[in-house]
Amino acid sequence: MRKLLVYLLVIALSFGSLTTASAAQSKKCSKTPAMTEGPYYLTGMPVRSNITEGLPGIKTRLTLTVLDKNCNAIPNAQVDIWHTNASGEYSGVEGNSGTYMRGSQITGENGKVTFTTVFPGWYPARTMHIHAKVWVDGVESLTTQFYTSDKVTSRVYAMAPYQSRGQQRVNNGKDGIYRSLGAKSKLLTLKAKINSKNIALDGTFVLS
Repeated sequence: MRKLLVYLLVIALSFGSLTTASAAQSKKCSKTPAMTEGPYYLTGMPVRSNITEGLPGIKTRLTLTVLDKNCNAIPNAQVDIWHTNASGEYSGVEGNSGTYMRGSQITGENGKVTFTTVFPGWYPARTMHIHAKVWVDGVESLTTQFYTSDKVTSRVYAMAPYQSRGQQRVNNGKDGIYRSLGAKSKLLTLKAKINSKNIALDGTFVLS
């Protein structure tokens, strides 16, 4: 009887291992949707982690992870980001100088890059967003935009130095580009942790 029980236990453990391995092999991550580059991308992004150039705004740590469709980290991918300063202005365009809120980094073995920036300000035509582009082996693999929830954005814009400009005129629900994603918009909504001095934002690129 004892031998039979041991035999059945070995079979059960073996089946469990096979099931776990099969589940791991079949794991898939939803592809990050591409979005318009917009008119303000500039080539020759500065390679750096701190992109603020000393400008005001609530300090924000933005961590982005690059994965393949099987949810494996992609090392050595180039990640470019660009967004507005706290006043809603892009650098290097429309008469604005500098390269503030623009930067590029290479992912580590964990597929991650982390930028030190400030929470972007709004401008009239759009909801708050952060542009991003990924290159793998020198080839552009994805261009997209990241967002925060309206609840997060409203909370930040009620704090200094943003509160002097008031709340954004166009939120996610009114932004045509954001709304065009439909249910996929959740894939581009950054996870956020906020206090009065610091913000942590986390997002993921999943490449096909």
